[in-house]
Amino acid sequence: MFDAEKQLLNSDGAVEKQLRPHHEQLGRATRFRRRTVTVLLSLAALVFVFVAPALLPRAPSTSDTDDLQSSAGGLIDLTRLFFNALSTDHLRTNLEYYTSGTHAAGANKTQAAHTLEYFKKQGIDAEIVEYFPWLNRPLSQRVAVFNSTTHEVLFEALLREDAIPGDPASVDPNNLAPFHAYSADGNVTGQLVYANYGSNDDFNALEQAGISVNDAVVIVRYGKVHSSVKVHAAELAGARGVLIYSDPKDDGYTKGKDYPVGPWRPESSIRRDSVLLHRIHPGDPLTPGYPSTKNSQRIDPDNAVNLCRIPSLPLSYRDALPLLSAIQNHGVAASNISSSWVGGLTSKGIEYWTGPSTLEVNLENRVEYRTVAIQNVVGRIKGWEDPGQAVIIGNHRDAWSSGASDPSSGSAVLLELARVFSELGKLGWRPRRTIILGSWDAAEYGLIGSTEWVEENIDWLRASAVAYVNVGAAVGGNAFAVTASPVFQNLLYAVTKQVPYPHSNETVYDVWLRQSLATSLDADASAKSRPAISPFELNGDTIAFAMHAGISSVDMGFVGSAGAQHSNFDSFKRMVSFVDPDMQLHLAIAQVWGLLAIRLADDPVLDLCTMCYAKDIRHIIRQFEKQMRLRRSASVADSVDMSTAKKLRRLHAAQRQLETNARIVEHDKRHLRSVYGEECQMTGRRRHASCLALRASINDRVSKLEQHFIDPDGVLGHEWYKHALIGPGPWTDASFQAFPGLAAALDTGDKGIVRQREKSIADIIYEAAWFLREV
Repeated sequence: MFDAEKQLLNSDGAVEKQLRPHHEQLGRATRFRRRTVTVLLSLAALVFVFVAPALLPRAPSTSDTDDLQSSAGGLIDLTRLFFNALSTDHLRTNLEYYTSGTHAAGANKTQAAHTLEYFKKQGIDAEIVEYFPWLNRPLSQRVAVFNSTTHEVLFEALLREDAIPGDPASVDPNNLAPFHAYSADGNVTGQLVYANYGSNDDFNALEQAGISVNDAVVIVRYGKVHSSVKVHAAELAGARGVLIYSDPKDDGYTKGKDYPVGPWRPESSIRRDSVLLHRIHPGDPLTPGYPSTKNSQRIDPDNAVNLCRIPSLPLSYRDALPLLSAIQNHGVAASNISSSWVGGLTSKGIEYWTGPSTLEVNLENRVEYRTVAIQNVVGRIKGWEDPGQAVIIGNHRDAWSSGASDPSSGSAVLLELARVFSELGKLGWRPRRTIILGSWDAAEYGLIGSTEWVEENIDWLRASAVAYVNVGAAVGGNAFAVTASPVFQNLLYAVTKQVPYPHSNETVYDVWLRQSLATSLDADASAKSRPAISPFELNGDTIAFAMHAGISSVDMGFVGSAGAQHSNFDSFKRMVSFVDPDMQLHLAIAQVWGLLAIRLADDPVLDLCTMCYAKDIRHIIRQFEKQMRLRRSASVADSVDMSTAKKLRRLHAAQRQLETNARIVEHDKRHLRSVYGEECQMTGRRRHASCLALRASINDRVSKLEQHFIDPDGVLGHEWYKHALIGPGPWTDASFQAFPGLAAALDTGDKGIVRQREKSIADIIYEAAWFLREV
């Protein structure tokens, strides 16, 4: 993206190859020499106290110097400075701005301009990067129940959210009509069938109960699986259209008081969403695998593989009530299939039945598709020592409405981090590595902005990116949630132990641990007494970075009260009334996010744990084997002789080699610290060069390990996804799964394909293991 930076990276790489000796030739120091180095480093530290301020961009004042000098001897106490500089007043102001109006993808350029100018005001080099994806906008919608014999209309859905007194977001004239991004344009009619959450398992359960959805209009609940999975599963089952409603059992009055009395979803709330099949690939459907620049070649929409072909609409439960009433006593009682099929509208007199109804339902969804310019805002804080390596932090800016929680809470924090990093710069701090700040557009449509940026900059990312840290909905509740690559485990634990949890004597780590153990189904996680971090829930704007480019990624935030997501009621008023009145949760996530970015950008030796990754893969293999046994007992893949693959010997052997070689990395870290020190502050040129080379080698191995799990051929059936260990697969609708390519191979029933796929994945793990030996 930055040409000068790419040139610098290439030149740095050439120098590094000349400097890099084998680590076994390093560190043959005697105890006397180690003591000498310790004395010299201490003297160097004292010199740094007095000399460093003169070398910094601005000499700090006397009061600043007190903060800049820690008791360790001249090192900046960044954590204390950073925490003290953060302001809840600024966070509130930022949130008020971003929630001041509806800002759907490409429709509010003023917020992109504001973000750009804010970055520049802080002295951050920034630019707007435009892409031109194919997007839809709503024109007209209708849902009606009628008697096909008499043609009498018995019910017409309002398809409208109520105005809330005192909440301007609920009456914004720019609020969007209820629709689904990338829904098919159409007008269909059919009998109504209820299909629970609309997962593949739910449609299989209907088939087993003798209920056909062929030529029907299907009604399903939000939740459990992505909306695109619901529509696609219905399409595969032969349905003509899909209605998705928000059931109070999931995020309404059964959870607590609904808005505006409480935080939960009220009866008129309509959850907009995307039905783009991002499990096939996210991003612009007409430029698969390459960026949607202005002059990019585009495929015909009829050939786009990630689009659903039947119309769909979102509904409030107020509008869903008459529809569910129309199928009562028709078909099979939902409770006879499973108690989990019964929603929360029983208190409104609804008995959940499958249908089909005798009455007909008309679903009209008129949308207009066109190419729309979207605006990413990308800022850069150049590193002082290793500017060719970059830590990327990002949040998506677009929303279906004012989007207080999703995503404006994250956007507010991103601006505050930009301001505070600038303030630290005025005190003389600059990150060792470059920090990139990304404000992505069109994420709600299908992760468009981040995906197009990754596709355009993939070579630069693979050469330069250390990590990607995403915060989408920063504050949606009070439970801390993280999904991340296993390499982040130790760093995330360390950072969250430093951040106070609001209104308590605990840290974020303490609360996270307690919540994790309370909800964990994994006995191993409980035994470790450490919070669970799963890579399988990676979502949002991490997907292109992690699953396509192989960049180690984190996604995090405070979750919980999701009772207004994607509706007009996800507003500033609701946020400050019920979720985070004093902005302390915003402050806490700013502290976690910012400190994590500082550690990744500033630590001489990256605290990324290859051993954690190796051990997690061992656990993942065992879990996969357990799934295989369960599927065999369920006769899912009887045509495969599962005994040939029930013990994945090749994968186990490769994992052991990876774990062995991860120990080499840990040894090299200890060697660096004991012989040289992480800062490489010695006067001898040869020793200094040897230290820098070993340090660069360690950082390269821990930050690039993820890329060595990339399979250029992609996941079988999902080729845009390149990660061999994690990705969308046939065994789960809701999240990513382990070894998706192997799972797909098992489902083919071909033993040869199974053996070949296992060997292929094992070879990838072996290659990653040998990469960890390189010095």
